[in-house]
Amino acid sequence: MRRQIFTFVIISCLLCGAGCKDTDLTPAYLYITEEDLNNCVDVSTFNYDHDLNFDSEHLADLQKHSFTHVNVYVNNKNLGCWQLPCKVPVLHTAGSDSSAVVLLPAFKKTGMGRTISGYPFFNVLRQNLPLKAGETFNVSDNPPVYKYSAYARFPYFETFSNSSSFTPTDTSYSTHSFVPTVADGRTVGEIVLHGATDKFDVSTTDIALPTYNYYVYLEVTYKTEGDIDIGMKLSTASSPNSVHQLGGIYASNGKWKTIYFDLSSIIHGYNYTGASTTNANIIFSGNGVAGSSETHFQIDNVKVIYHPAA
Repeated sequence: MRRQIFTFVIISCLLCGAGCKDTDLTPAYLYITEEDLNNCVDVSTFNYDHDLNFDSEHLADLQKHSFTHVNVYVNNKNLGCWQLPCKVPVLHTAGSDSSAVVLLPAFKKTGMGRTISGYPFFNVLRQNLPLKAGETFNVSDNPPVYKYSAYARFPYFETFSNSSSFTPTDTSYSTHSFVPTVADGRTVGEIVLHGATDKFDVSTTDIALPTYNYYVYLEVTYKTEGDIDIGMKLSTASSPNSVHQLGGIYASNGKWKTIYFDLSSIIHGYNYTGASTTNANIIFSGNGVAGSSETHFQIDNVKVIYHPAA
């Protein structure tokens, strides 16, 4: 009996050894930086694709982003979401001259939330890249070039080039509003507060937005010495003047930054009428910084974008 068991084990090992092949687990690597995914937007056909007539300043602002993360797909496999810069290991690249790579830019909602969201307004871009086991491919050698989806809509886009559509919400509270000016080679809107008791509270014009089954985002590019609170007033039949807090902008320490706010859930949750659209206003408010004689708030652009979710 022992001899039979021993013989069976030997035969099983030989059969297993004959049927199994060594698997090469040496990965290739994708190295991706923030520069690879930001400012890589092709707007050469944007006006034609969207039946719009945006000027050169609007088009330039459409190219500015501050993506901090990337969703990586290789050969239809989801390799996860990575914070930039990152070096992503990719297995099973042997035997092929190239791999199908999709890099979806992503960001933190409200700039500081734990939820990472992919940017839903670009067409999906698939690249064939020469990934080889044991080697690192720098995406900067073949950076992606994104285009806005033809289904993306831009119901509000303020660049402060000649004027500002923001107005004080209550002139008895404050008469401050954004004044077009030039800063760091940009045309921006600026509010200057004098002393810690000085304040502002300004609102956009009415913005018509879809109420459900759409991605709706607010994007703000800013450089500010003080904090800004951002809210949204919705106009519905049962609550025509309800203001909902979206989040805030912190002092940016002399740097230009971009922040993204998801408006979809608030619009859907508070649309009591069941209508397909609702009017909204974006509200910015802030106070002077204690101990400073002047506090500067600069906004490069404000845009609201929506796109069908399915």
